[in-house]
Amino acid sequence: MAKKDSRVVDVTAQADALGAGVGGMTAGFAVTLRNMVRSLPGRNSVTIQYPEQRKPYSRRFRGVHVLTLRPDGRLKCVACYLCATACPAECISIEAAESPDPAVEKVARRYEIDLARCIFCGFCVDACPEEALAMTREYDLTTRGRLTELRYGIEELTQRPQIADYGAGYRPHMQYPLVESYLPTNLPPPAAASSPEAPAP
Repeated sequence: MAKKDSRVVDVTAQADALGAGVGGMTAGFAVTLRNMVRSLPGRNSVTIQYPEQRKPYSRRFRGVHVLTLRPDGRLKCVACYLCATACPAECISIEAAESPDPAVEKVARRYEIDLARCIFCGFCVDACPEEALAMTREYDLTTRGRLTELRYGIEELTQRPQIADYGAGYRPHMQYPLVESYLPTNLPPPAAASSPEAPAP
């Protein structure tokens, strides 16, 4: 199959034809105005009116992280440090503590992700053997103060009311509904939690 010749645009010739100075500026303003009118609402534009309108993203989108919970409300994280080891940006820090549950060796006393340094590659989610870490489709991270506000600890990573608006994002085994059922917003109250995966007393 013959390769089609692509159209070559001679920018210099176009600039010379438009002329310099006021003529060139007028032509530039005309292009801006034409595209601005074309992007007005109701004119089949590709522009969305953010933040009132939001673009839907794929379930594989790698957004802000979320720590998942067990049916009894405890963290699924066992402080194995695999996510911190796999992180190329070195933005995850964990402190382990002994678990009161004899079936679990360790738990995370402190789990912190510095989202100002995070590159949202998803390696931490891939490395986690417990599916304790997942990603959401939340993408708009803003702060009015210091970047230290983007250091999310256990509280910020588990209490995520935004998941209902954005939805769950990337995780390695998306064919299984395990993580969606254990996202913090979808958990039943701890007293009413009943699941075959609940640890034996």
